[in-house]
Amino acid sequence: MGKLVTLKFNDGNFEQGFSVTIQIGQEGVQPSSEISAVLPPSTDLPKLYDAWQSIYLAIGAPTRLSADANAVTNVSFIEDCYDAAEKLAEQLNEWLRSQSFLTARELLSDNIQRTDEVRVLLQSGNPYLQKMPWHLWDLFDRRFTKSEIAIAAPAYSSIEPVKKHSDKIHILVILGNSEGINVDTDRTMLEQLPNAEVTLLVEPKRQQLNDQLWQQQWDILFFAGHSSTQEDIGRIYINETESLRMEQLRYAMRTAVSNGLRLAIFNSCDGLGLARSLFDLHIPQVIVMREPIPDEVAQKFLRYFLEDFSSGTSCYLSVRRARERLQGIEDRFPCATWLPIICQNPAETPLTWSIPKEEKVTKPLTATPQQSIPVISSMLEVPSPTPPSRSNKRTRLFQLPQTYMLLAGTALGLACFIAILRPRPIVIASGGAIAAIVFGAWAWQIKKEFAWLNENNLLDRYVFASKLDALERKSLATGMQWRRAKAWAREIHAYAEKIVEKEPDLTVDILETLITVLALAGQVAEAIATIGQVKSDNYRVVAQRRLQASYDRLQATHELLQNLQDQVLLLSLDRNSSSLKMELPAQLRLAIDTNKITLQANEI
Repeated sequence: MGKLVTLKFNDGNFEQGFSVTIQIGQEGVQPSSEISAVLPPSTDLPKLYDAWQSIYLAIGAPTRLSADANAVTNVSFIEDCYDAAEKLAEQLNEWLRSQSFLTARELLSDNIQRTDEVRVLLQSGNPYLQKMPWHLWDLFDRRFTKSEIAIAAPAYSSIEPVKKHSDKIHILVILGNSEGINVDTDRTMLEQLPNAEVTLLVEPKRQQLNDQLWQQQWDILFFAGHSSTQEDIGRIYINETESLRMEQLRYAMRTAVSNGLRLAIFNSCDGLGLARSLFDLHIPQVIVMREPIPDEVAQKFLRYFLEDFSSGTSCYLSVRRARERLQGIEDRFPCATWLPIICQNPAETPLTWSIPKEEKVTKPLTATPQQSIPVISSMLEVPSPTPPSRSNKRTRLFQLPQTYMLLAGTALGLACFIAILRPRPIVIASGGAIAAIVFGAWAWQIKKEFAWLNENNLLDRYVFASKLDALERKSLATGMQWRRAKAWAREIHAYAEKIVEKEPDLTVDILETLITVLALAGQVAEAIATIGQVKSDNYRVVAQRRLQASYDRLQATHELLQNLQDQVLLLSLDRNSSSLKMELPAQLRLAIDTNKITLQANEI
């Protein structure tokens, strides 16, 4: 089950600051954690966004903006666009690292694991807040890589569930005024979707579109063509002579939603205005483009998104993957990864396109016409978990020694780190004893991460932080030869010093790895001395607060878990143990060479 994070901007503006309420919990249940924080005034952010937007619009790539839009092409604007984007992203992250928002940041770090799939809903009616490149928030961009941030409707209500009369996914495709753009590619890709029944409306008349929305049950509505926003009102161009405001489709769209419409995709320009117009209709999900989108970018995003989504990947993760894949064309279309965004009704759960495992289509969607439309029966539902087989149980038992060793390794790294932050001696009786102390608090988390890594064939290159610098991966791949470990440690430390002021959270991750590397090499004293060289109040505040909860859990569970020590020691951490002949990552070899390590941490 994934996690849901909600950021409610209660009141304020960029001149006075914002009051924010952050809620965190599992999907489908009440939030388990909540905190209020303040984001300080930042009048520079709207100005930086306007500066970036003006340069972006001046680039002049063929877009899906209204047909009469004039653009000036200037290649030199591309570099200026990147510079403006970088300034905006830096200012946004600096704002989100403000001291008054630090408690909220820590709550997110403490309650979300790297492997969690996370939906983040940003609830605000402020247009500039909605436009900000939230996907570049370093916490979710670098640390939680299975998350996606969506804009939530300021006011919302739930929709009465509708019983489906067919197992197929019904998609209404509106190919509107296509002057200057190519919508045939969109049409071809949609016709290749599995388990779907696609109805095409090519440049329909207003009455024809209205009738389709009233008379049929639709799961997904897709629009490709020109659109624009005028005075915060979205408008779509359905044919060469007609354009419609969303208000003019209000009753038809409301009926479609009550009949089961779950997702609307507007592969057109300037879609935030459309999304705001649709908020009152309480559509569960809308995917739009926040700014004018080049034709090629629109087509590639659609293909990437549908490939993942129609294969059973969640809507949010499909959008993130499709958005990130657009980076491959940003040399010609700068900031293409900024454009797609989800707008969510918080009262509704996202649509899932699930199909039986044996019927999943892995063939990529293409832009070439197909001879037939594949239709495979399926239900729009969350697949029920399959009972574990005997082979699965044997696999879990086989992984148990590895899991215990991973616990021991993780505990040793944590113990070293706590020793540094708390200047008093910590005696580690043995790797088995450490594992026993930590087992109750961390076993479920480590097993979950271990299973995920095993399923994704990542065990042979396990790292704590999947998106840290390559230095970390190198350090864990040295086989723990101490000279090489020390060399990599120096490089990691140098990298940490460079980013410690701007990236305190990332620095903590890197330094945790550094301690582990040096401890593995038997250089515990050097680990303490090396970390002591980092002089940063920001680092110390973040590190101490992040580790306080873990330290307290260790102390609280020590007595309860003492009786596990003998069981853990039975696993034998001796180098000659047959369990160690497997191909294991270096992180699992902690505490093999020594049965007793004493760490003395001096004051830093």
